[in-house]
Amino acid sequence: MLKAIGSKADLLVDREGKGYYYMVSDLLENELVLKMKEYIHHGDTTCFQHCLNVSYYNYRICRFFSLNARAAARAGLLHDLFLYDWHTHKPEKGERLHGFTHAETALKNAKENFYISELEGDIIEKHMFPLNITAVPRYRETVVIVLVDKYCGLLETVIPRMKRIVTVFHRGESKKRSA
Repeated sequence: MLKAIGSKADLLVDREGKGYYYMVSDLLENELVLKMKEYIHHGDTTCFQHCLNVSYYNYRICRFFSLNARAAARAGLLHDLFLYDWHTHKPEKGERLHGFTHAETALKNAKENFYISELEGDIIEKHMFPLNITAVPRYRETVVIVLVDKYCGLLETVIPRMKRIVTVFHRGESKKRSA
């Protein structure tokens, strides 16, 4: 089963998911893209799962607004193709922090391994706007990924933490009631 966080759709079976899968199946089966499963990105979410989440929601939103859903889906899968653990990565002397550099690294890796259109390149390179204030989105699809990436990051970090807090709170309440 292949699912995006918060989605009930199985991307391999459901009608909506099959349309998406058709556009990105070559990437989803690629050894380099699958390598992203080795790295934790947000909370307990792997880089692969994060990219899948962003890619799928990019696809859905861009399709809804009659934008280039294919480019949005493909760039979404590759937008964090940096292939290192950013939590432990120590920047080289003069190198800026991960948040400012990983989009360039992802674009470089994507271009070295896949055909990347100008639109896809813009989406990958500028997905960290406004943190990277000079990387201003040129296309509407890039604006979509800027928003979707932040939304997915929020889902992947805040929601699991909130669930843990609620679980701990409920355990505490249960102990009080039984005492």
